[in-house]
Amino acid sequence: MLYDACFILLQSIAHDARTLNMARTLVGRGKSVLLLGIGTTAEKNLLEQEGLDFYPVLAPPVKQKLALRWIDFFRAIYKLRKAAKARTYWAEDVFSLPMAFFLAKRYRAKVIYDSREIFSALGSLVNSPKKQKIVSRIERFYAPKAASIFTSGDLDSGYLAELLPIPRPQVVMNVPPFNLTKRTNLLRQKFSIDSSKKIILYQGMIAEGRGILKCVEALEFLPDCVLCLVGDGEFSVQVHEQALKTGVINKVFFCEKIPYDELPKWTASADVGMCFIEPISLSYSFALPNKLFEYCMAGIPSVVSDLEAMRRVLNEFPIGVCRENDATPLEIAGAIKEVLSQEFQTEFNQIKLRAAKNYCWENQEEIIMTMFNNAVKK
Repeated sequence: MLYDACFILLQSIAHDARTLNMARTLVGRGKSVLLLGIGTTAEKNLLEQEGLDFYPVLAPPVKQKLALRWIDFFRAIYKLRKAAKARTYWAEDVFSLPMAFFLAKRYRAKVIYDSREIFSALGSLVNSPKKQKIVSRIERFYAPKAASIFTSGDLDSGYLAELLPIPRPQVVMNVPPFNLTKRTNLLRQKFSIDSSKKIILYQGMIAEGRGILKCVEALEFLPDCVLCLVGDGEFSVQVHEQALKTGVINKVFFCEKIPYDELPKWTASADVGMCFIEPISLSYSFALPNKLFEYCMAGIPSVVSDLEAMRRVLNEFPIGVCRENDATPLEIAGAIKEVLSQEFQTEFNQIKLRAAKNYCWENQEEIIMTMFNNAVKK
């Protein structure tokens, strides 16, 4: 079979909002799609019910180091090469670029590159300059050869255009489909949280530079709040240790990673969303994470760090409050109290619908289709 598009991602497909949204856009327009990534047979069966073919290249949990995982991933895709014939290959991160070009060369197809982060300056590699150098070289070698490149924000596109150099990439924002989720009690029920307590939510990868430790420390000044962490990551160990050290371990709840399609119901059971990215790398400095828009879609305000891309959103639609990047735990606690205040809640309720309609996936779909159509014409 010849697929219209093959998406390649060295991560869990079922938990990756961006890849699923793009694949569903193409299927909704009558295109055939193959997904290659990490996953289970159960996830494969669910996705196939909606017309998405999925080959779980590796099965979770994937614990080995990135280099070893990449080698295993490439070997598995090589074995699948005859079943992965497509007109376009979508490299969903820098690590997928070599595989996408390998398949594209075999089938005389085009590569579309999703530079969803500044891969030449990753937060996760800020203390590993040698690894970062290798990743940067991979991008510099392959990316300029792609038929199309797109990013998740204007700042990223401007930087990438100068770095590679290439024409300024298109922007496909990391935003959720329009779906106003009704209020739920999933987190409260799962962890037996008293109805008198407000739930602060962090969702996403639990990693350094996400402001999580400061949020834990802020609980000391928030007697009526608890913190729920929905996601996973090795940094969970440090978060747990900080909660013990601060004396708030009974107010911090760790929830496993939730599949993307189920996540909105869990988000809608919180009261405040945390999006306090710290500028430990250029990639983080340019951050405009989907959780900011997922919080809004679920009807909860956010506390965000003073990074340019997020500040632009809040200037247009005040769906949260912004604090300096070096804000203390006490100042973060003050920001949380502010968004929980009746005055802020009243203002937020008046604009959250307009913000959700503006920052939704449906507004990105034509960009995806234009890139696909242009690629197959070349």
